[in-house]
Amino acid sequence: MAQKLLPRVDDRTFYAVDTEFERSRTFYLNPALLQVCVDNTFYLVDIAIKDLAELFLPSFKKLILHSGSEDLELWQQVTGAKPERVFDTQVAAALAGYALHTSYQNLVEAEFDVQLTQGMSRSDWLQRPLSDEQKAYAVEDIYYLADLKTRLSEQVNERGLMPLFDVLMQQQLANLDQDAHNEKLFQKLVKSQRLSDGESARLWRVLLWRDQLAQQRNKPRNWILKPPEIVAVVQQVNQFEDLFNIGLYPKFVKYNGRSLLAVLHNQNPDYDQEPPKIIKLNSRQGQHFQAMKRAVKDKADKAGIDPALIINNANLKALAFQQGELEALTTWRALLDAGF
Repeated sequence: MAQKLLPRVDDRTFYAVDTEFERSRTFYLNPALLQVCVDNTFYLVDIAIKDLAELFLPSFKKLILHSGSEDLELWQQVTGAKPERVFDTQVAAALAGYALHTSYQNLVEAEFDVQLTQGMSRSDWLQRPLSDEQKAYAVEDIYYLADLKTRLSEQVNERGLMPLFDVLMQQQLANLDQDAHNEKLFQKLVKSQRLSDGESARLWRVLLWRDQLAQQRNKPRNWILKPPEIVAVVQQVNQFEDLFNIGLYPKFVKYNGRSLLAVLHNQNPDYDQEPPKIIKLNSRQGQHFQAMKRAVKDKADKAGIDPALIINNANLKALAFQQGELEALTTWRALLDAGF
């Protein structure tokens, strides 16, 4: 198949693609299937086979996806690079007047009056052979993507929002280099548990340690330590025996306890990093936040889009905390350039 298909792939064309994968028991994505349309022919490629994944994925430079953040994560994981460009039909739909997170099935039904197969998305995509139902679902998942790109591009253009769409696609690719998981959890736990400065510093070191261990073992973060366990470690552990007293598995403590204790007491330079600043707005920052929030809503109303497409609430709070201005946002400038 590769000898017939790949010579027909060029760097100028946007190709409708989707991927299936498994991640419930691993830190990294386990590739299972690539669905791609080339010259109106639909191909299913077994990317659970490492050599096939590394052969096929880098060949496609421009992708049409729907809600493609995890597909792009898999792309970068396998290839070590990003696609050159991406067209996400979910984002385009949101700019064309649909709800912010419209599903592929609902979008196809609205645009083409077609009801797609339901219920196969969570099936076992690593099983071999795939069932006929899985194969049909896999093809359906990309069947309408190219036509959606055409239709949605026209609608977004008519609304004058293509400059904003281009910025959002650039952001989607840039976000592949930013893993915000630890900082989001850090902010949440510090606020909800009312942690002291010292406990906050311990928390950040433990989160970094957990991440590295999860990657080394290729296990989900929560298989290493769940958030309630992390809080207990940060607040209640001072010596080795305390690790048993908070209910951690003895085997986990046996193999990881000394390392965790060293991180808690800041005895491992690999994790000696300043924690993020806690985003807590003072009165002046709060007023600035509310003023920017109103401005974002006004701008979004004029454009007929959800305000989150300009900036979400958490990032807007961070911008106010940093005493930043809306003019610093590429999304804001794109709307200004488009006349909104």
